[in-house]
Amino acid sequence: MTNAAFGKKVLAIAVLACLCAALIAVPAYGFYYVHDDSVSDSSDGLGSYEVFMVVDETAVGGDVHSDLMFVPAGSTADVVLDEGIISSENQNGLDAIHNYDVQSVADYLAANGYNAEISVYPTGEQQAYKDAEGAYAATSQNVSEAYTAPAKGDGSTVLDRYDNVVITVTK
Repeated sequence: MTNAAFGKKVLAIAVLACLCAALIAVPAYGFYYVHDDSVSDSSDGLGSYEVFMVVDETAVGGDVHSDLMFVPAGSTADVVLDEGIISSENQNGLDAIHNYDVQSVADYLAANGYNAEISVYPTGEQQAYKDAEGAYAATSQNVSEAYTAPAKGDGSTVLDRYDNVVITVTK
């Protein structure tokens, strides 16, 4: 009977190992199929780049929005208008929790009748900007002065990893 108990333990361990493997493999395969290869396909298999998007609305009385986003490798800066999103951030209470309205930057600009100028700055060329009291502040003047190097291009510039894409909004 001792051999039967040992066999049951081995069988139980094997079953648990298979269950653990299934618990790990199923979400991994599910993630692959849910998140398709459209980003890789659009970049000829080169993957995606991380870029930092800044939407400067201070010239029209708005705020400065920023976001780290992924774009297909080899994309131009204009793709940020379609890939970047702006959420509805002006709500209070339960509406802010339950409202997931988002729109692309291009749709947001078109809906408000705004124009946009795109500038691309190289990686690592941004400095923090502060107001007279030393607190971080954003105005149209210091957002444009936040970059210590000249812009490397406009919306037709091919993006590199970690580039800073600044979208200046005007009427």
